[in-house]
Amino acid sequence: MRSQLKLFKRHKSDYGGELQNRRKGRQGPRPISTKHSMHLVMRSTKATKYWSMREPHHRAKIKNILQKFAKKFGVILISGANVGNHLHLEIRIANRQTYRPFIRAVTAAIAMAITGTSRWNPKKIKFWDHRPFSRIAETWKEVLNLRDYIRINQLEGRGIHREEARVVITRKTEPPGKKFLRLEI
Repeated sequence: MRSQLKLFKRHKSDYGGELQNRRKGRQGPRPISTKHSMHLVMRSTKATKYWSMREPHHRAKIKNILQKFAKKFGVILISGANVGNHLHLEIRIANRQTYRPFIRAVTAAIAMAITGTSRWNPKKIKFWDHRPFSRIAETWKEVLNLRDYIRINQLEGRGIHREEARVVITRKTEPPGKKFLRLEI
């Protein structure tokens, strides 16, 4: 049975980000799934110091923006991590047509909230590095790996080194005095 399944091509499940720099990464439309959860990464190298997404006043704005547009477009935010210069989200969309307006609204609102731009105060700044990276987590193993990866990034955003965070995740323990949050933005 497994040898027969190899005859079918597995669909490419990732798109965007730095993959856009290669021809193979630009081929075809962005894969979107309504059945499976998706990993979404939005990255900005300009998000440092005062523009960091981990700044307390920015963190609250980002969380509100994500919840507002998720409710508006019917997107379920399963988990998330704010690392300062990039955001990791595990989302599930209800309708294929809602992904595009959701991602446009979220990326624009976050960039405007952090940089202070508006229709009346325009700044010609390209805040995001690339298009958002997205990947479909189809199997249960991929979903568990994605959730561990987001937890590692949550801990990294709190200032714990990646190696220490991996140890914490593999032991399935929590750092002293800090609990995991499902949506820590």
